Formats: sequence, C-alpha cells, structure tokens
Amino acid sequence: MHQLVFAAQAQPAQELLDVVLLTLHSFWWLWALIALIGSAKLAWRFYEWRRLTRSGIVEIDHMDGSTFETFLVSLFRRLGYAVEHTGRRGDYGADLVVAKEGRRIVVQAKRWTKNVGVKAVQEAVAAKAPYRCTDALVVTNRGFSTQARELARMNGVALWDREKLVEQLLAASR
Repeated sequence: MHQLVFAAQAQPAQELLDVVLLTLHSFWWLWALIALIGSAKLAWRFYEWRRLTRSGIVEIDHMDGSTFETFLVSLFRRLGYAVEHTGRRGDYGADLVVAKEGRRIVVQAKRWTKNVGVKAVQEAVAAKAPYRCTDALVVTNRGFSTQARELARMNGVALWDREKLVEQLLAASR
C-alpha cells in the first residue's frame, strides 16, 4: 500500500518535469540567443579592459572622468595594489581605495584639461576617515596649483601629476 501511494505521488512530479523539459527544449533558440548576447558582452568588456590597460597619456587626455577611474583601477592592479572602486554617488570624495603592504590609500582621480586646485586635496583628506585609510592620493593627467601642492604638503597627501602618472604607466608596463 505504501509503495502504491508513493508511485501515485511520483506521477504528477514526473509529468511536471516532462512539461518543464519540453518547454525549455521548445525555446532552445532563446537560450542560445541569451548565451550569445552574454558572450558578446563579456568579449566587449574584455576588449575594453585590454584597450584601457594599453592606454598612454595621450589616450588618457581624451577619456572622460569615469573611464579615467576605470583606467586607474587597471593601473593600480598592475602595480600590485588591491583596488576597490567606490562608485559615483555618495563616495565621500574617494574614487578608489587601494591597499598594499598593509596600507590603505584613498584616491581622488581628476582627469582635467587644466591644473587641479585645492578642492581635490580637500576631498581626499575628508575621505580618509570614512574609508579607514592611513594615506590619501590625488591623481591627475595635468598639474596642481600652488595652493593645492601646499595644502597637500600640510596634510600629507601624495600627488601624482602628469609626470608622475607617466612614470607609473612605465613602471606598470615592465
């Protein structure tokens, strides 16, 4: 009797499984399309990442701000840092947090067409506490104003200007 009840309960489950498999089989083309689109997106992201890692200062000068941040993620990883991209909104003035050898560094990225002023240094200093960082760094593809350099010196903020950025690009390509 017990076996008969179990067999009766297994029948609807088998029928349901058959229906699901038949439905999946009927829409094989949809699954193939989804896989193709996913593969294309993955290939495009890989292509973009490779292109960014090969970028030089001329390409950096033509990037927008978010692309520059993504480029810096790649650069810092090639330099041996663990990297956290903080995002766009509510980032407390930090674009990246990088870590290496027990040091956490908040990074403010500025891809500009003119020299960077004190505001970027202030943002980097302010972002240290929320991200529990010991150091701060401002990276730009240009230079820094005299006031920005002075404020950075007073607050222990490292500055990577155009020359230092090119130096780091060369170090990462070795």
